[in-house]
Amino acid sequence: MPGDKVEINETHLAKARAVFPRLWELLTPILQASPQRRAVVAVHGGSGVGKSEIGSLLAYGLNAVGVGAYVLSGDNYPRRIPAANDAERLRVFRAGGLRGLATSGEYDATVQAVLSDLQRDGADADPSRVAAHSWMATYLRAGSIALDAYLGSAAEVDFDEINAILAAFHGGADSLVLKRMGRSADQIWYERLDFSGVQVIVLEWTHGNSTLLGGVDLPILLNSTPEETLAHRRSRARDGGVDSPFTTLVLKLEQAKLQAGASRAKIIVAKSADLLDYPEYLHQMGADLPGAGPMLNLYPDSLGGTLAEIADFVAGPAAGVFESAYLLPSVFNTDLDRGFSVIDYGLNRWFATPADLDRLAEAGVDLKLDFILNHASVLSPQFQDLLAKGADSDYRDFFVDWNKFWAGHGELTEAGYVQPDPALIADMFFRKPGLPILMVRFPDGTEHPYWNTFYQQVRYPVFEAEDLLAATGLQYQGAAVLAERLNQVIAEGGRPGEADFAGLESAREAAIDLAESRRRYLGQMDLNIESELVWDFYAETLDKLAGYGARIVRLDAFAYAPKQPGARNFLNDPGTWDLLAKVKQLADARGLILLPEIHASFAEGTYAQLSELGFMTYDFFAPGLIIDAFESRDASTLKRWIAEVVTAKIRTVNMLGCHDGIPLLDLKGLLSEERIKALIEVVVARGGYVKDLHGAKNVYYQVNATYFSALGESESRLLLARAIQLFLPGKPQVWYLDLFAGPNDHDAVARAGEGGHKEINRSNLSAEAVADGLTRPVVASQLELLRFRRDFPAFGFDAECEVADTAADRLAITWRRAGAAATLDVDLVAETFTIRAVDAIGREFNFG
Repeated sequence: MPGDKVEINETHLAKARAVFPRLWELLTPILQASPQRRAVVAVHGGSGVGKSEIGSLLAYGLNAVGVGAYVLSGDNYPRRIPAANDAERLRVFRAGGLRGLATSGEYDATVQAVLSDLQRDGADADPSRVAAHSWMATYLRAGSIALDAYLGSAAEVDFDEINAILAAFHGGADSLVLKRMGRSADQIWYERLDFSGVQVIVLEWTHGNSTLLGGVDLPILLNSTPEETLAHRRSRARDGGVDSPFTTLVLKLEQAKLQAGASRAKIIVAKSADLLDYPEYLHQMGADLPGAGPMLNLYPDSLGGTLAEIADFVAGPAAGVFESAYLLPSVFNTDLDRGFSVIDYGLNRWFATPADLDRLAEAGVDLKLDFILNHASVLSPQFQDLLAKGADSDYRDFFVDWNKFWAGHGELTEAGYVQPDPALIADMFFRKPGLPILMVRFPDGTEHPYWNTFYQQVRYPVFEAEDLLAATGLQYQGAAVLAERLNQVIAEGGRPGEADFAGLESAREAAIDLAESRRRYLGQMDLNIESELVWDFYAETLDKLAGYGARIVRLDAFAYAPKQPGARNFLNDPGTWDLLAKVKQLADARGLILLPEIHASFAEGTYAQLSELGFMTYDFFAPGLIIDAFESRDASTLKRWIAEVVTAKIRTVNMLGCHDGIPLLDLKGLLSEERIKALIEVVVARGGYVKDLHGAKNVYYQVNATYFSALGESESRLLLARAIQLFLPGKPQVWYLDLFAGPNDHDAVARAGEGGHKEINRSNLSAEAVADGLTRPVVASQLELLRFRRDFPAFGFDAECEVADTAADRLAITWRRAGAAATLDVDLVAETFTIRAVDAIGREFNFG
């Protein structure tokens, strides 16, 4: 910063000694590849971390080994002089806060008078004032959003000028005109310097890793916490109000920006002078866990029709309620299964735009997004390339070639596929009847079987006489008869070769070849995880999800991906765990947290195995256990499960309802068969549908119903269930239809036809329905509880949770953290609850 002195101490020397060998290792090939043999190294980090000192030491070291280096301070390129810097930031914050109050309708003469006093006292960025003035929450939120958009932006920093300097340097300029700046308006000047002997610019600057900055070859992050930054600012004593709430807010926002860009840094240095890789950095910063605040779960068209309306909801009536949003995969370019058949992971522009994602981020909402490891749509570019080029396709082995996989382990049939030895498939898990294969026609007319675990459909067009004339050599009348016969057999679900060719035998081969060449497919094709191209695809997809703002990535269908002759080919051991470990390495490098999704009984212990391997896991037990506690007036099993999660430190995402219904298979080992069947009967009697396990009769899997209907459409029960969920360990996920107390939609099931049972719980809500829902007390009360769960400091993955030893029909859960405590007391007989909470400075929250 202009006006600062560079005072080098042993801490700086230790960091420079640690960095220099790695810097030299990375810098050498960069210089060799540069036409001008030049490079830019950016030393960045928070205020007081030692950027100037370490930048100077690194430049000294480079000069000592014969590489000319120059230290350039980015702090000479703000839009305004440093003395006015904090004043402008404060103006932006206050203007944003006022706009937020005006937009929300909370601004009036009383608010104006109180706010004026707070601003005069420098207390309007103090979050503790919310307890006395509820409208301060809106002011702080809106002001913080405006300030965050300003900090490090082109409005604050002249990136154009410094980018031009770096571009000229890379272009080989022998001299550069650099800006100099003191701390007042009369201390600005320019100076031309000789750069003919300079090979490396060491740019020291907080914004040295900004995406608005071009020309940086090697960013180095010097890590510091906001507390360390604040201590340094105190030691300099150059800024007024160094301990003010506003300064604390600025440091918090700057730290978040540094953390968001940390994955781009080539070298990360800890305060201890240790070099960190990115996962180690996240762990040190406590960022390897997601926030424990509520997560809204919905399709991109669930509320109002597009993601734009969802952004309106979370920034408007639900402002400050949700920390995260789980957007189901129809947000991507998909074709089947409401999104779970992905063509590619580009945004579905019918529902979502990049601007919508930006608005969610501005509202403080990060994302959970799906990644389907096992399969991709037949419409994916990779499969379409295979159809177009056949054996010449680069993606020939991107998918699982059935015959190659089973080579030597079965007999080739007349139909062209290998029938595996019976012993090798005796224990294999099948999602559907028959072998999981799709016969794929190559351009040369040959047929090749590919592994297809999930849905498939083969379709043919409707043929006209004109289609057959040239191909068959028939006259028009004969072609018309043959077209009619082909269309008839296809309409009945047959193949072209099964048509009646009586009297038209000469056209049989040509007609079948033409019909099969026009064959079209729907479905999901299994990916070959032995292919390097698949792993390239995995990495590219994770990059894309991270770019969208994902914090958590849900891994769908991962248990089907590892395959081996003779294995069950579902949750293979150790293949499944090897796959997850490899994907986790990719995710860790991108700051993503993986959430593998799998339904398995409690007795199998899969949830515990995932947790022991360092993964988050779904709490698929809570939804059924809460209903069971209501029906039996006995929370004993629920208490035991909570105690296990706490004791084993299992990091969960919990829920009531979701897009897939209420899980029941998972309860085996927690509840007796009799209690599970009684639970099924209760929910079915209230309008639900039982889904069997992948078509296996009498093997229950889940009940499809809205959670509200499963509770007997009792608003008081729904609110009680929500309160219990919010006090469970983990991150609470909220299905949008539960939030709005939505009943079963039997009409949607009827419209969907066979297999449409899931639609009972997936009804989209119009903008009018959302507005009407917000007037209902049960919705308003849930939003109040969710906002409390997000904001109150007693909760978190690092908090203490205690389940009291109470009678079976009572439940008491207490959370403690940072001097705050919150207790939920439940009476299952009366079906009532109370919440009593107080934080470290005495602010209270009471409900019920």
